[in-house]
Amino acid sequence: MSASRRAFLAGTGLLALAAATPALGQPVIPPDEQARPLLHLWGRRRTSLDGPWRYILDPFDAGKRGNNQRRTFWRDFRPGDTGPLVEYSWDDSPQMLLPSDWNSVADQLLWYNGPVYFRRTFTVTDAPGEQRFLCFDAVNYHATVWLDGEKIGEHEGGFTPFAFYVTDRLSPGEHAVTVCADNRHHREAVPTDYTDWQNYGGVTRSVWIASVPMTRIDDYVVRLVGERVEVGVELAGPASSNAPVSVSLGKLRLRGITDANGQAVLSARRPRALALWSPENPTLHDIEVRGGGDLLRDRVGLRTVAVDGDQILLNGAPVWLRGISLHEEPIGPVGTRRMSEADARRLLTEAKALGCNFVRLAHYPHSEVTLRLADELGMLVWAEVPVYWEHIAYRSAHTLALATSMLADMIRRDRNRASIILWSVANETPVEEARTRFLRALIAEARALDPTRLITAALNKNVDVGGAAEGQSHFVVEDPLGADLDVIAVNQYEAWYSARRPDQLDQVRFSSKFAKPLIFSEFGADARYGTRGLKEHLWTEEYQAWLYAETLKLVDRTPGCAGISPWLLKDFRSPRRWHGKHQEFWNRKGLIAETGERKLAWGVLHDYYARRAGAT
Repeated sequence: MSASRRAFLAGTGLLALAAATPALGQPVIPPDEQARPLLHLWGRRRTSLDGPWRYILDPFDAGKRGNNQRRTFWRDFRPGDTGPLVEYSWDDSPQMLLPSDWNSVADQLLWYNGPVYFRRTFTVTDAPGEQRFLCFDAVNYHATVWLDGEKIGEHEGGFTPFAFYVTDRLSPGEHAVTVCADNRHHREAVPTDYTDWQNYGGVTRSVWIASVPMTRIDDYVVRLVGERVEVGVELAGPASSNAPVSVSLGKLRLRGITDANGQAVLSARRPRALALWSPENPTLHDIEVRGGGDLLRDRVGLRTVAVDGDQILLNGAPVWLRGISLHEEPIGPVGTRRMSEADARRLLTEAKALGCNFVRLAHYPHSEVTLRLADELGMLVWAEVPVYWEHIAYRSAHTLALATSMLADMIRRDRNRASIILWSVANETPVEEARTRFLRALIAEARALDPTRLITAALNKNVDVGGAAEGQSHFVVEDPLGADLDVIAVNQYEAWYSARRPDQLDQVRFSSKFAKPLIFSEFGADARYGTRGLKEHLWTEEYQAWLYAETLKLVDRTPGCAGISPWLLKDFRSPRRWHGKHQEFWNRKGLIAETGERKLAWGVLHDYYARRAGAT
């Protein structure tokens, strides 16, 4: 293998992935192996297990206290046979439509934190020559999974996919799958149990049985390097070595042979017919990848992203990020993590109506559906892992391994999405040595898996290290992590979490010691839709609009500012927002209410973005 080819494979993460993953030509993968995602489910033959599941609450962890058969919810009892289960009966348990959080299903579950067991049966037919995987798009937070009463594995992390090899367990006929979803967080969790959003528990994204050939396309990565299209392909299985692979991308045809590791890199100069992707022209091209008897179909965009001094370049030209932040919570009167494609489209469409070309998907990996819609709609994306606030156990090897796994799973799932230009490794973390070492390890992992995108982190203005102390006026970004980032981002809430009024923001300056692009990744103020009054009064729409107007003047005079993503598009559920009159357990910093009505500040930002777009 040539040095350049090995470098490309290392850059895409294919070499590291191959070293960490046993070939699926082995007849059985041990059930205690760490769950990992089956990549590229789009285009696979898959059977959905979404729909009604029976569920049992277990607030006292009875199911994990010893081997008492009266509490073994995961045992494979046949329909109508309650067996030794006396207090518990699957047949008589309520049903929940999955995917869903349980918090929005019933009032008594709104604040429930703990284990909930889910069970459903399904039927499979014979599939000779294929392998099967039980795939979960996300379970919050810790999942334990049984198939036909036997434990097949566990997964920790609430927002990334995972899968279990089940070929040898799925004979033709009826089977039962049981999942214990436990949304409690612990000291070494990512994130911990202290966040500013609702900790929605449950099987929150889809469940699948995926079928793949014995030798499959385990991964592929497509990217544009200068004027050349490069595609890395990896096969897994008994016929993965020295196998022909081919790629059709629009009218471009690429062919090659895998090496002894099942890997190949194919490249060619980009034909002019393969138009570049951008927010103004979100051109997607059909791609087909073939190898080992497997076929993957997808739609991808081609574009480059880089930095030049304090500018962000998209396809070689400066781009100013007209952004907004948002949580994965649909517009509607009930806070929920049930996010359909229509829900995601409505959120992104509202962002486009605001004038955005950029969204910050906070504070965790959002669903693949959202990323694919961003590709389609032409929305640049900041994608993030939930290394959040100061409570992370930065000295814990377990926590670092967990955060690294989450980051890798997010990047490997989404790195073919043209919309993503920024990987973020953290939000508002303390400036201390252990944290900086922790985040530098994540940055190194991100660069190894994807050297084509920019790395950032949302730094916190309100720290007592470097810059200016609270009450001073000139804030200098001096966080040592800035040396490791491509784009500097800072969260600041002047005139909300400070003693200043909006008309005093003309006293404030922001600058950075790093000669890099600077983004204001958060700013804003709470306002409940319909609360009107004098602009000097907190909680009114007028105050929020005033703060936006004055902050945008600060943005304009900040040197090196390459964009903003104010906090945030829509009001969202948060149990730490206690104000009984104005919040009622909702964070009210949205530019629209939870039910979609636009506040006055929406118009302020819309008009600003219209001027920005006209100026470029």
